[in-house]
Amino acid sequence: MSATGVVAALEFEAQGLGTRQRRSGGLSGLTDGSLVSVSGIGGDNAARAARQLVAAGVGALLSWGVAGALDPALSCGTVVLPTEVLRRSNALGPSPLQRFETCPTWRERLWAALQTHARLAAGALLTSAVPVAAAELKARMFQETRAVAVDMESAAVAEVAADHGLPFMALRVILDTARVSLPESIMRAFEPAAAGRSGLRRAWPLLRPLLNAPADWGPLLRLAGQYRVARRALSDCARRAEPTRLTQRPGGR
Repeated sequence: MSATGVVAALEFEAQGLGTRQRRSGGLSGLTDGSLVSVSGIGGDNAARAARQLVAAGVGALLSWGVAGALDPALSCGTVVLPTEVLRRSNALGPSPLQRFETCPTWRERLWAALQTHARLAAGALLTSAVPVAAAELKARMFQETRAVAVDMESAAVAEVAADHGLPFMALRVILDTARVSLPESIMRAFEPAAAGRSGLRRAWPLLRPLLNAPADWGPLLRLAGQYRVARRALSDCARRAEPTRLTQRPGGR
């Protein structure tokens, strides 16, 4: 089978996959031959990365990284293995939901590999065109869509996979929980134009206004702790589940 292509928005997410070797065109390779693109935040960036991976010859696409919880039952570090990915057909207002199914055999294999090692959640994953920061907005999205979590890239990767007839899967680890609101001074670092490919590493200067907003330091420190939990969970998923492999190995592994 052809190699899997992995789209990760941020460098810290891609680091969770393990050792990578640089390839041409900004791609990197894993030891199993899979290709990784660190796309930058947002659907346009993710779609561009997914198309580049398809052009490089991959036979499946994986959206990999962190997400925000919409379901209040999900805690930081929970691994979301969605049955489908949702997206509003019109990002500017209420509109029907587009739905992209994930690969059932791939998802079932990941679930079996992780079920004794991690907190898992299924259900739908919603992709948003903008960062989702407010607890009230998370609650409304949960009520309207019943999606358990939200990210900003997976639907774009799923659409490219569907256009090319390729298997698609998403693995997302919860970073911020549903009842937590993040200040605008923090969320500016997650805007596609701000974070770029390197993600939070270069976006931290955008948080300098926090120096004049002491009330925002508490949420920032909590987010830093959640970041460490999510990063460890991503690494654990890569180590235990071989996420780029679609099917069981002969003999059941």
